[in-house]
Amino acid sequence: MGHLRLRPARTLRVGVVVAIACLAAGCSPRDVPEDRETPGPESAALRVQTVAGAERLDEATRAELEGAVGDVLSTYVVKAFLGDFPRQEFVGSFEAFTSGAARSAAGDIRRLTATKVQDATDVRATELDARLSFLTRSGEVHGGTATVHFAFEATMEDGRTRPLVLDGRFLLDADSGTWSIFGYDVRFDDGGGQSAETESAP
Repeated sequence: MGHLRLRPARTLRVGVVVAIACLAAGCSPRDVPEDRETPGPESAALRVQTVAGAERLDEATRAELEGAVGDVLSTYVVKAFLGDFPRQEFVGSFEAFTSGAARSAAGDIRRLTATKVQDATDVRATELDARLSFLTRSGEVHGGTATVHFAFEATMEDGRTRPLVLDGRFLLDADSGTWSIFGYDVRFDDGGGQSAETESAP
């Protein structure tokens, strides 16, 4: 899968439905046929903001960190909530998780992905906000937390729309400069009158 990149204003553009489907298939935006119409409205951008833990880092280093964490979060968002619909495959959503966290997440798949609306004809992001706190020691960043508010709108077969909202936090680890999610504590509202909390035990 191709990673989505941070733009200079530190917003991560998830892209239109065609581009998202292409990303999920592992192709690049230039592989999208030029004569295809763009179906549906554009998804929201992922806004990434550092709120704590990087006070002693220079601007370039902070931007690099936000970009790396943004890539991890975008991988999760695209595979867990976006892409082609209807769909039944969601296990790949945890590609950016550590092996232990991925095993836990597989058991919580109905509270961490759009599995409950797998029969939808389309899902787009309406809000993607992430506030980052980094753990630094001796001038080096060793991990962090992303407090997120992810909101989506699913269009069902009968034309009705259904909101999906994921709030909470993802725990992040930096191993040799590679970031991954090693834990989570989130609440998921599936738009069907049910809200559930789930967390992993790192």
